[in-house]
Amino acid sequence: MSGPQFFHLQSFSRKANPAGQSVEQVLAEAARVPRFSTHVRAPRPPRVVAGLHPARIKERHDAMVEAGRISVTLADGSTKERGIRKDRHTLLTCVASHPLQSSQVEADAEARRKYETWVEYNLAHFRRMFGEKLMGVVEHLDEEHPHLHAFVLPTDDPTCSARDLNPAWAAKTEAEAAAREAGHDAKSAVKLGNKAYKARARELQDEYHREVGIAAALTRLGPKRERLSRAEWRARKAAAEQDALLLREMEDRVSALAIHEEELSATEEEITARLAEQLEQAALLDAEAAAKRQSASTESNELLEAARRDREAAVARLATAEAEARRLEKRARKKAEEDTAVADAHLLDTKRKARQLRLDAERKMEEVRSQADAYRRDGVREAFELARKLMIGVLTGEVVPAPRGVGWTIHDERLKRRVGELGVASSLDRILQIVSRCWELIKRHLKPAAAEAELSDLVEDQPPAGRDPIHQSEKGIEP
Repeated sequence: MSGPQFFHLQSFSRKANPAGQSVEQVLAEAARVPRFSTHVRAPRPPRVVAGLHPARIKERHDAMVEAGRISVTLADGSTKERGIRKDRHTLLTCVASHPLQSSQVEADAEARRKYETWVEYNLAHFRRMFGEKLMGVVEHLDEEHPHLHAFVLPTDDPTCSARDLNPAWAAKTEAEAAAREAGHDAKSAVKLGNKAYKARARELQDEYHREVGIAAALTRLGPKRERLSRAEWRARKAAAEQDALLLREMEDRVSALAIHEEELSATEEEITARLAEQLEQAALLDAEAAAKRQSASTESNELLEAARRDREAAVARLATAEAEARRLEKRARKKAEEDTAVADAHLLDTKRKARQLRLDAERKMEEVRSQADAYRRDGVREAFELARKLMIGVLTGEVVPAPRGVGWTIHDERLKRRVGELGVASSLDRILQIVSRCWELIKRHLKPAAAEAELSDLVEDQPPAGRDPIHQSEKGIEP
């Protein structure tokens, strides 16, 4: 029995997708962990065909993510390294299924031979695609059709992006970037990216058919996908089986000739003659295969007229579907316009709140300045200047909360030393917390450029050069 091929690529993150699938769930299901295998009537342990068991792959994955880092650009233009987000896709999987029933593979020797041949071709295909990134391949025979799961990790990528290992996704990313550089808007760029994704995905299916499907007597598509009649489908399956048989005959003959060639101690002329004979036999086999394919095509010509009528009916149904799609698109545009109006109102409210937060922060700063002006002694004035510099340091990032959550880290060594000498850190802790919280709220509701302008407004009253009362003299503040 032959049938259509099935080959599917999909990536997953540690955070579950809407279908509930995550890295943990996918690997646990592959390992047949009971609580992740309720969909299987009688779960059985998987057979590791190559590489690592899914549990060991999970350990390798977690270690890779723990060591991974992503560089991000901050509002001030500086860069910072952060850990890998839970919603980043860090595992790529490949599923390949055979059209035979699992019960046939286990009960019939010929079916088992065909299946094992298919497995070997799949392993070779996976290794050609992913090389050392292929962590393991497992086999499941406890469902209706026998199938393989291959697991791939981006071990050479510090950002741990498994999506980029999918050639179709890589084609989408490149197409969108090229579209943006060419001046397309975001919506057009996404459409071009999706088109590139579909085209590359079809190429991947074609490659899989050339490297695995043909040798295993599988057809490229099923009968429903091409809208073939049962007779056409039977003819297509028979041609696929014949191609696979001829391919195996060619491989067996070439292998036998190669073994025989190694056993002989022949001269260079004899070796050349034998190679020519092998090429001639291969050409004859290829011609024979072409003739048989032509014969199968001739037998199915009588069915083409019926298929044409079916296609015309399908075109009519497609026109109806397109009209419905246009209606739904118009409705979606109207809904998008309504959503935009709501978003604009929300944006105005956010800006109003941001302005109020700014005023509150400025009012708090003014209160601090008024309190500092009330002190007359040099030591008190110096304490005020220390407080002002600490608050400005909070805004500019020179003063940040301590890693353990107690106290503050001051990057300016002279400022840090003077704060320690006067012992004012604990007295200013609450004020610095308020300033830090207000500034974070303001930045959350402003764009980076607007936040930068607000920061400039808040720190523009720095003392003139050479008049810093903290660093001016060891004798204290000048009157």
